[in-house]
Amino acid sequence: MLGKLLDRFRQKGPSRPRSKAEREKRRRVLIVLLIVLAVVSSVSVVGYGYYDTSIRPWHGRIVKVNGTVIEMRAFVKMLRLQQGMSSYYSSQLEWAQGVASSLEQSELERQYLDSEFGITIDDDAIKAKLRDELNQGFVSNGTISDNATEEEFQKAYDDWRNSLSKNGLSERDIEDLAILPQLVDEEMKKQIGDRDYSATDNFDHAQVQALLITGSENATQLRARWEAGEAFDTLSTDNSVSSYQRDLAADNTTVNWVPQGIKSVAFDNYTFSENTTLGVISSTIADTDNPENYWLIRVLARESRPLSESDRTTLTSKAFDKWLEDAKNPENNDIVFYLDKKGGQAKLAWALDHVAVSKS
Repeated sequence: MLGKLLDRFRQKGPSRPRSKAEREKRRRVLIVLLIVLAVVSSVSVVGYGYYDTSIRPWHGRIVKVNGTVIEMRAFVKMLRLQQGMSSYYSSQLEWAQGVASSLEQSELERQYLDSEFGITIDDDAIKAKLRDELNQGFVSNGTISDNATEEEFQKAYDDWRNSLSKNGLSERDIEDLAILPQLVDEEMKKQIGDRDYSATDNFDHAQVQALLITGSENATQLRARWEAGEAFDTLSTDNSVSSYQRDLAADNTTVNWVPQGIKSVAFDNYTFSENTTLGVISSTIADTDNPENYWLIRVLARESRPLSESDRTTLTSKAFDKWLEDAKNPENNDIVFYLDKKGGQAKLAWALDHVAVSKS
């Protein structure tokens, strides 16, 4: 075996000269190979150019939330979906930034709903919600009647799908970008409300007469008039009063109770303090929400009682807003907003250029 191996490296004798036909055949083979190589190279360049301009941008990163990346394709489709909202913004760029922020918020909510409450929205719930929304929409715009048959609904549904397609959207896009975020948002607020403001629990309330007045001097003058015996209802009509809280509801018979957390921190700190004497008009209190405003408060009674439905809704909304503010804090979640980074403006411009669907 060793001998055979060595034979491969022994000097060989001179090779037999190739014939003219062999040389011509070899030349033709080389030419064919060169042509093939050139074609392959040109196709590769064209293919990469197409990928670089027509495919890769759709996978550009818009925002990352705790490892979950939202790409350009979802961003452009969301822009198409919310085109009607663009008129509420000062510019197209501001509108696009707002749409990107909404994608970020929806992902934060989805993740929190799963991690904190162990709830995910399944496909059946999404499809049922879409069906309900479509039915209401079709009835509202007169496409079908209230008692439409399934066949009539199906025709309207098919027309709707066709119109979506013409605008570069699909039913699945609507489910993912509109229906799912809506259901997540509703469930988030329900869970926060049930956790923080249970309908069966009692919460601190106060019956108050309170004026919120613009300007320190105005507040001092109104306090003097109140102390002198001027009627609260007369004081509340003064031009400096930006808002007020009466002890009675509009019908003048039902006691109007204010729960803690509805008004500002300054209001709560005085109204619900154990050191506050009932029936006494407060000194002027600078408001924590707006330093130009001042409170005058007279607490008439305090009581622990269930929340009204409207107050529960308001408090839940405020708790949700506080959660969202905390969630966007970099210390609480890893969020990368690529539109604020190098190349972000180019991504925004590219996205806006592709909102309209090409008809060619």
